[in-house]
Amino acid sequence: MEEGGGGPPRPWRLAFEASGQLPALGHVLLGINAHVNYDLPQALLAVISDEDFLDRSLMDRRRRDHERIDGVLSARVAAEDEELAATGVRSLLDHVLTPLNRLASQRFLRESRQKVWHNTFELQRARVAGTYEQRLAELEVLSAAKVADLLRPGQVLLRLAVTGFGVTLPPV
Repeated sequence: MEEGGGGPPRPWRLAFEASGQLPALGHVLLGINAHVNYDLPQALLAVISDEDFLDRSLMDRRRRDHERIDGVLSARVAAEDEELAATGVRSLLDHVLTPLNRLASQRFLRESRQKVWHNTFELQRARVAGTYEQRLAELEVLSAAKVADLLRPGQVLLRLAVTGFGVTLPPV
């Protein structure tokens, strides 16, 4: 999704402009941030009509479907971690923290996807109110701001388990 036709939105632009010296995990997290925090609420909104949002039973089923994906993603964490480990040298601390990092990844994926669901509802309310572009711009800023946290030195996965990975559109 382009911002004003001038290229990719800020979360993606920041991910694309990241240093080649950044470890593979950093690049993965920047892409996940742009996709989950920025793209996913828009994608859900694109396939759920305003009328669907009024059907509580239908939306409960859609929420449960959304939550089932959390299980699929959580099941992939260990395999993806092994793939990332194969891309570079890991420190002794990285090896020791592997079990905690995997648990942290599962937690922040679940947490961020819950926020996606919230943000989808906020964007839908904005669509109905005629303020969609403004709210989308807010989501873009929040998602871009998350990049600074992702690039801070230290054990990023453990930090995200505590501080969270997702972003939340505040109420209007």
